[in-house]
Amino acid sequence: MMSTIDLIILGILTETPMNAYEITQFIGERQVGTFLKISDPAIYKSCKRLHLGGFLNGASAKEGNQPEKTIYSINSDGKARFHELMVFYSSNFTPWNIDFNAFMWHLEKLDKREGLKMLRNLGNELRVKELWFKNHEIELISFIPFAASMILKQNTMLITTLIAWVDQAIQDYRKLRSTKGRKFDISAVKRIHEK
Repeated sequence: MMSTIDLIILGILTETPMNAYEITQFIGERQVGTFLKISDPAIYKSCKRLHLGGFLNGASAKEGNQPEKTIYSINSDGKARFHELMVFYSSNFTPWNIDFNAFMWHLEKLDKREGLKMLRNLGNELRVKELWFKNHEIELISFIPFAASMILKQNTMLITTLIAWVDQAIQDYRKLRSTKGRKFDISAVKRIHEK
């Protein structure tokens, strides 16, 4: 199983051993969740799975009255797995899903005025995000490593492109004579995909 969460955890542990809580703090401090879909429970679960899979060593540690924690460190199998995941994700583009496409899919079922309002709302949300990225890119560029700065630039460029797309969608939607739209021609779509 290929997992971006595994890649993140293994990469972090190449620097220093940590427990799962420290990994979540490390990720939170660096705002990794802003750019990648990752949750604290997924980190804990993945640490345990990587340990059971033989990619991480685990040593129990107890401090004072605190509960016992497992300190994870990457081993040679984990380093090999890290490299395997790096090769996989650098050579396999996986199309991503954008949550607001669920809204777009049903746009023609709305009253046109309401649909335009929602498209403008989406455009406004994207512009707020673009401003955040651009401001943080300028502020942070000299304080973050190369990889993080490239991810920040990537997201800034994606947001800028999505703004151009939503502006075009608004123009095209205004031109629609009816919001009922065309019927989905499944056979034509299948023929195109088979080419």
